[in-house]
Amino acid sequence: MEIPTGKHLKRCRKSLGLTQNELSQLSGIAQSVIAKVENESVDPRSSTLKKIVDALNRLQFPGQPHIVNDIMVEDLITLFADDTIESAIDKMIGSNVSQLPVISGSGSPIGLVSEASLLTHGAQTMGSVRSVMQANAVVVNYDVSISEARDLLTVEEALLVTRNGRLVGLVSRIDMVRALRDISQ
Repeated sequence: MEIPTGKHLKRCRKSLGLTQNELSQLSGIAQSVIAKVENESVDPRSSTLKKIVDALNRLQFPGQPHIVNDIMVEDLITLFADDTIESAIDKMIGSNVSQLPVISGSGSPIGLVSEASLLTHGAQTMGSVRSVMQANAVVVNYDVSISEARDLLTVEEALLVTRNGRLVGLVSRIDMVRALRDISQ
């Protein structure tokens, strides 16, 4: 992969009809930093370049998914830690889902009950969700890039998606596979 130069970023920004100020608002990078990057008077961090490139890509390819917010499942069935394992199983089977987020009273994610976590605990049906949930479920912010999420999903079953600390969605492996199919069409 080629790293874009400041001149390339400037050409791209201008071709999209953006000012540095507008790109600043879209990327979350200060206008003064964008000016220095474009003039190549600084050696920017990779995270700075990524934010600029992501903002430009979102404008250049608006119909494609760019962040997990674009592909996440928002209509979630959730559990509380004190719910019964039996009710969790009933919800999974009744809704035909493989993962159920576990949330706190304030809506923050605290874990995940999945087929794997149920099977790992001997397929027990007595007790609370707390005893079978994955407390180390991966939580990402809604604006994490598709590529970062794809990398995480090579080792994780699902990602819990938050905005301002509250659960707003879930991305599973099949959601990512669907997004990859949609990008290639």
